Amino acid sequence: MITLHNGSETIELLTDDNSYSYEAVMGEDTLTLYFSHPGYLNVPVGSWCEFYGKRYSLKKDSNFKKNGERNYSYTLVLETSKADTELWKIRNTVDNRIKFPYTAKPKEHLKLIVDNLNRRSSGWVIGECIEGTEKLINYNHTVCLDALSQLAETYETEYQITETVIEGVHTKTVHLKKVEYNKDNPLTLSYGKGHGFKTGVGRESGDIPPEIILVETTDRNIDYSKYGAKELLMPKSQTIRYDGTRFEGEEGFNASASRTYKTDEYGTSVMRADRELTTAKEDSLDCTEIYPSRVGKVSEVRTVDTKKHFYDFYDNDIPDNLNFKDCLIEGEKMTVIFQSGMLSGKEFEVKYTHVGRKFEIVPQEIDGITMPDGGVWMPEVGDKYAVFGIQLPEAYISDNATRTGASWDVFREAVKYLYEHENKMFTFTGTLDGIWAKKRWLTVGGKIVLGGFVNFTDNQFHPEGSLIRIVGIKRYVNNPYSPEIELSNTPVGTSVASELNKIETNEVQVEENHKQALQFTKRYYRDAKETMEMLADSLLSFSGAINPITVATMQMLVGDESLQYRFVNSKTNPVVVNHDISYNSSTKVLNAPAGIIQHMTLGITSLSNTHAASDYKYWDMAEYNSPSLTNPEKKFYLYAKCSKDNQSGMFLLSETAIALEQIDGYYHLLVGILNSENNGERSFATLYGFTEILPGRVTTEKIVSSDGKTYFDLLKGEIAGYIRFLDGLIGTVGIGNETTINAGMSGEGNADTDVRIWAGADKDGRWDAPYRVLHNGKLIGTDVDLKGKIDADSGNIGDFNISDGAISISRPNSGNGVLSMNLDVNGIALHNTSPSINVKMGLQQVQITDEVFYTPVFMEGRENFCGIYIRESFTDSNAIGVYSKYASIVLDNSPLVMQGSCPLIMYGKAVPAGGMYNNVWCTNQGGGTYEYYLPSSSDNRFGQMGSTIFVQNMNGDAWINTRNGETLRTLNGGSTTRWAFKNQYRLAIFHKLDYSTWTVNITE
Repeated sequence: MITLHNGSETIELLTDDNSYSYEAVMGEDTLTLYFSHPGYLNVPVGSWCEFYGKRYSLKKDSNFKKNGERNYSYTLVLETSKADTELWKIRNTVDNRIKFPYTAKPKEHLKLIVDNLNRRSSGWVIGECIEGTEKLINYNHTVCLDALSQLAETYETEYQITETVIEGVHTKTVHLKKVEYNKDNPLTLSYGKGHGFKTGVGRESGDIPPEIILVETTDRNIDYSKYGAKELLMPKSQTIRYDGTRFEGEEGFNASASRTYKTDEYGTSVMRADRELTTAKEDSLDCTEIYPSRVGKVSEVRTVDTKKHFYDFYDNDIPDNLNFKDCLIEGEKMTVIFQSGMLSGKEFEVKYTHVGRKFEIVPQEIDGITMPDGGVWMPEVGDKYAVFGIQLPEAYISDNATRTGASWDVFREAVKYLYEHENKMFTFTGTLDGIWAKKRWLTVGGKIVLGGFVNFTDNQFHPEGSLIRIVGIKRYVNNPYSPEIELSNTPVGTSVASELNKIETNEVQVEENHKQALQFTKRYYRDAKETMEMLADSLLSFSGAINPITVATMQMLVGDESLQYRFVNSKTNPVVVNHDISYNSSTKVLNAPAGIIQHMTLGITSLSNTHAASDYKYWDMAEYNSPSLTNPEKKFYLYAKCSKDNQSGMFLLSETAIALEQIDGYYHLLVGILNSENNGERSFATLYGFTEILPGRVTTEKIVSSDGKTYFDLLKGEIAGYIRFLDGLIGTVGIGNETTINAGMSGEGNADTDVRIWAGADKDGRWDAPYRVLHNGKLIGTDVDLKGKIDADSGNIGDFNISDGAISISRPNSGNGVLSMNLDVNGIALHNTSPSINVKMGLQQVQITDEVFYTPVFMEGRENFCGIYIRESFTDSNAIGVYSKYASIVLDNSPLVMQGSCPLIMYGKAVPAGGMYNNVWCTNQGGGTYEYYLPSSSDNRFGQMGSTIFVQNMNGDAWINTRNGETLRTLNGGSTTRWAFKNQYRLAIFHKLDYSTWTVNITE
């Protein structure tokens, strides 16, 4: 029976025996339901059901046939979310174009597809993805499914879409990788009773496999006159070994499983070097994507002339010995093709200058736009590019000593292709024996998945056996234990019409930047009670259960001697590691990853405080995935089935208990119990290891909350979940990574200088950590960015000092003195020591004549001091040096405009007799006789024609003298060189009429 859901409504369907699901690698994924109904039944589009751990939805109206008023025959075809990828097209995420080229790495192409899927839907995420170089793919009105096929074909791999529904969240994960599972632990099948396959196994043979691969290369960046060939060659007469995943010299290379390949003397073909040719059949491989190159990265972009679209970019990482200008091929122009960014895939002629590592871009018109355009179509810092029209140094082409360069890259590509295609190709189809499969379903069911490997043999037509992938599965709804499976070692094409493409096996899986946090399954009291019942039947060396109200004892030991084992990372130097066995409530699959078991008691016959690692028993455990556990009432034991003869082991899920040595030749170590479903979830609890309870002490590995979200993993030293400390004390808490503590909090000590919070140091170095908060609230940071309100009454900000309500700074000036500034409530004060100058800005009290006034600016100084210096910048401009807002007249070209009852007061310094007069204003303070000397034309600029001098007589007699033979014209029209300025006069004004004559005007 199948239950369809649509909102809160459900429909129960009694499907006939022909109903089935079918899934294929990069192909169909559907559920076809056949049923009859006594009358018309409306099944709305969008209705969904779950079958074998997958969600299938009705995407289009059902098909039916009316056989009578009360006899309708229906055919429903439900699909997974993969069908949605045929509904939406790929758009450029920058400008929404639907026809565009895109050069990027595999994961960037995959992200483009996923981003477009999330435009119309939600829950699409990137899964596992191969690594690869940047490649250009042209998207042209392409739907997302075709884009996935195109991407897989470009990188000669496959794609897969998996789905999960966890707590109502439907996640659809898109993978770009070869669909392979259980290669190290394949399902063993063959024809015959008790071997898995029923009658009717068929085989289709493929073409004769090739033995020689002819390689097509490119002439890109190849200078025929220097290289001696028009196109790139592989290294001549060289050999290399390959194990199907890695080449010799790479970490993890398996020499015992490797094959040896060689190139011919011309460097144009590849063949096996460790066996003779039989058919000498040839095949060819296009490797024109590989060429001598250096992919650089833009480090700077400069604008030269925006109107002419002249822009330069720089690459500071170009080596000193790589001058592209010296590599230019005669008769060709140097060009760059951008590999990423907005100019990705676009080619520009460039001029290269090695000094500065500069490329000058020659603009060109593309799609009606002159590029670069100074806006969208521009190179940016971080964009990648490659240079063409050059022949790079030999190390970039071929280096036999290090086995690097473009030639060796082509050689490796050809080897991988030959390795994939040199075996005989077969496709087998068969139906599993339902009786055989049902008995072993918990062992074999989890291996019947797309991409799962089968070790297939037949005594008559395939005695040698081979590892073959499952590429298609047909499951019957009413007979799930007898699926039809299709096995093939033929590469899967991207579509029916496309050619078969090679599938790389050397695909490095890219781990996601984040690890999924471990979350234990929820566990209820019901699960604990069920576990008690199952343990009672587990055939361990315990008597029956007890049920007292209280227990008073000195020690409690929880665990069985046979279960004293652990998972480790090595057999020679074993270190305990976490082994996370998980149950997926969406797919209903239990997963036990591969690992190494070390048993701590089996085989140990003597008590000793130390044992060598070799004294213990070890087993290599293969990964296990259960079939989809669709019966919610069943509960299971998970065992480690370990050989007594060797170090191989496998996980086994069983509905019944198995004693430790019940089956000859094996130990069955109880790993854990998977409880029956409770509210749609199962709880899995591990049972190996032990817990000891002593007075004042508990020894164990994990403490887990009932919902599984909060736990203390004492083995890993890890705490997870939302934990609130309501009260109490915590000494020191360290925060760090796997190798060291680099931050923390401490409650130790009560001194003001004790560190409470720190970062950038371990515990012992927290006193000098670059960031720390002390007990008294003091914050110390070596590089702090602060925003918002800051309240500080002392300290330093850069060279500025805060103290006593003022901010001050001092530093040496250009001479030998010190320039200082002080800001307080009185204003800003500037002081210079040499020469001595003081400036105060702010309300200052000053005495002028007999009055006290307030002035916003006060300046005093000596030794070449100029209080205010104002002048025009250009003679033909209208400039105002100082402007009073309420002046009635503003004169053009006037540096000073003043208005008021006393518009100008200038205060000078008294000059003693015989002194040199260098001021515009001079004052006699009174009390004696003073001598003043008017400057001459040869003295300074104040004695030049047109100068005006003010002299103020406060209380006393003064004499005004001229110098250097100049004369003074007095009020009565006479001329003299010495004039009496008596105390009845308060102010005298002297004006220079010509180069040698002063005149005097007196104001009472």
